[in-house]
Amino acid sequence: MQHLVLYFKHEIGDIIPWSHAVERLRQLLAETGAGEYLEDDMAIDGGDTEAVFCGPDADVLYETISPLLKELPFLWGARITRVYGSLNAGSPEESCEIRFED
Repeated sequence: MQHLVLYFKHEIGDIIPWSHAVERLRQLLAETGAGEYLEDDMAIDGGDTEAVFCGPDADVLYETISPLLKELPFLWGARITRVYGSLNAGSPEESCEIRFED
């Protein structure tokens, strides 16, 4: 199983849009079979967040969810790390930032 980890900063006002986006992401991933949303550690008072997704192919997972992520302005500039294997196991990784023009 491969993983995608999304790192971003948020404000209190971003919590509801993120919650709605998570529901849309779950539905999209279920419909496409590209993977699943595992978890996030979003604090209710703002700050750093890490959201984790997994699937059989990290590149396909990224291609599937990135259009939806780009709809959320607070995610522009967020870092996405594609992990080609298990998390925290020394698996090869590739990172990029979410950019509006991508």
